[in-house]
Amino acid sequence: MISISGVRGKIGLGFGLDEALAFSKSFASMMNGGTAVIGRDSRPSGPYLESLLTSALLASGNSVLTLGLVPTPTTKAVVNLSKANGGIMISASHNPMDWNAFKFISKKGFFFSAEENKKLLSIIQNGTYPKEQISPEGYIDSGEDYIDLHLSSVLKRVNVAKIKKKKFTVFVDAVGGAGSYVVPKFLQMLGCRVVAHNCNPDGTFPRPPEPTAAALKSVEPYFKKSKADIGFALDPDADRLVLFSPKRGAVSEEYTLPLALMNVLSTAKKKAKVVVNLSTSFLNEEVGFRFGAEVIRSKVGEANVVEEMLKTKAVFGGEGNGGVIDPTIPSFGRDTLSGIAHILNLMAETGKTVDALLDELPSLYMDKQSFPLAKGMSLESLYEKFQSEFSPKVISEKDGLWMYVSDSWIHIRPSNTEPIFRVITETKSKSDLETTLKRVKQCVES
Repeated sequence: MISISGVRGKIGLGFGLDEALAFSKSFASMMNGGTAVIGRDSRPSGPYLESLLTSALLASGNSVLTLGLVPTPTTKAVVNLSKANGGIMISASHNPMDWNAFKFISKKGFFFSAEENKKLLSIIQNGTYPKEQISPEGYIDSGEDYIDLHLSSVLKRVNVAKIKKKKFTVFVDAVGGAGSYVVPKFLQMLGCRVVAHNCNPDGTFPRPPEPTAAALKSVEPYFKKSKADIGFALDPDADRLVLFSPKRGAVSEEYTLPLALMNVLSTAKKKAKVVVNLSTSFLNEEVGFRFGAEVIRSKVGEANVVEEMLKTKAVFGGEGNGGVIDPTIPSFGRDTLSGIAHILNLMAETGKTVDALLDELPSLYMDKQSFPLAKGMSLESLYEKFQSEFSPKVISEKDGLWMYVSDSWIHIRPSNTEPIFRVITETKSKSDLETTLKRVKQCVES
């Protein structure tokens, strides 16, 4: 699959060595003899894909700054901080272990734009790769010092002394992924006592890799046993963040962004702008309204949210999948360290528990489902069915079909990361959600 989120697929079944080499050589040609940063998650295929990518870069005269096992936001931050020409994160994010991916990063740490992706593909299609050099001048170096600079940049955004004074006990489930070392280290820098769970980065993913509340049910007993003040669960490349609270256990990934947003807007100027994607909960509008901020909606995908944030000069942004984006941090993308820091700072500044803060937010009535497209049906005909069934008051076609229907919304769109389409629904009551889901099912199955 090729999209705004990079190129990904099953190892040997769409994303094998031949495909990986073609993308490596194409990316290497775009680096123009500069430096490229490489990070990876813990998937067993990561080391050999990294070796292949490194070979392609060196052979074409580029240098490589290697980070090893690090979160995606750290790789992006290091591209920015080191002034590299670009970088690649080798990770298929929340996909299963037999998948892997290249996430392409351009200068200043931003994911490739649509135009850059188009150029990357055109090089492959035309076979215009650079010739291998007999005596290339590039070299391999470690980017370890830059990793610490990323952590320091996040610490500057919060009151470290106040957080340290609280001596929080924090539970971390890194799903054996890229956050297994960096996140516990970061929490210790904040004076927290860390209870590490699933922090052995062997790439086996001991629970479902996508950190949803349902996927984390099996982890709840370990969190409760830890008696931690708060818990954080990550996905394999550590750009998504989900919370555990003492009373509720694992909560919806939709609560991560509004809690972090509460911390940021508490010190922001009035009429500040915040960007979230079309599939993200109303909870953010609720928080924005309290602080006099404007919430703007973009297409789904981190690159799309960031593009809208740059355009509108937003003070904060993110996605409802647990992705928090702080534009003042050099990763300028979904960053679990940022989310953790802002939420712990909110707890420290207000003196409230995470449960008390969650109680201040409205109840969430939301459903996220995925479906294969029925044989012979186009997305356009599916959209027509939904419009006919719901007669929406407001329609947006900037990303699939988004419909506003009587204090509810429904978003139907093809996935950027899997061969499916998604239907996300949010209402203001449980009964409305149940009724809406029955009608959604009729549209999909009829």
